[in-house]
Amino acid sequence: MKRALALSALVLLAGCDAINPALRYQEAARQLRFSLDRVEPQVELAFPLEQSRLRLRLDVGVDNASDMRLRTRRVSGNLRLAAQGGDHALGAIGFPEGMDLAPKGRSTLHAEVVMTYADLKNAWGPITAAAVRRESATWSLAGEARFEVMGIEFGVPFRTSKSTGR
Repeated sequence: MKRALALSALVLLAGCDAINPALRYQEAARQLRFSLDRVEPQVELAFPLEQSRLRLRLDVGVDNASDMRLRTRRVSGNLRLAAQGGDHALGAIGFPEGMDLAPKGRSTLHAEVVMTYADLKNAWGPITAAAVRRESATWSLAGEARFEVMGIEFGVPFRTSKSTGR
């Protein structure tokens, strides 16, 4: 009984952070702000058309406003393109390497993804309009950053987009 009373008093006086310091890291990770800084599409046409490809260079910026240094284990998400009056799923993109997020700093994830015509057949028209003719389009990425702190793994969801074209 004394032990339970002492533990309750400790929680009241010191707060939950004293018992589980990983909670501070989880709260800091929830404060991260993601931005899709660069989307550089390049259509590589080939004949027959089925051999064509889309090469995307992506930069995802991450602002860490907290005073905690964080390190992602991996970041992944689903890429979409809104163009020519439609919304098109382009596929999953992963940034498998971890990234160090300095306190009160900004970091950038870089990725290059190559997708085939077969993967993107339904969205090929809007993709070429956005990439080749530079028509208005909005690229969006919805995903999750995964962390492990003191043996506890958790994820933080994010959504970001970038408009391109005229």
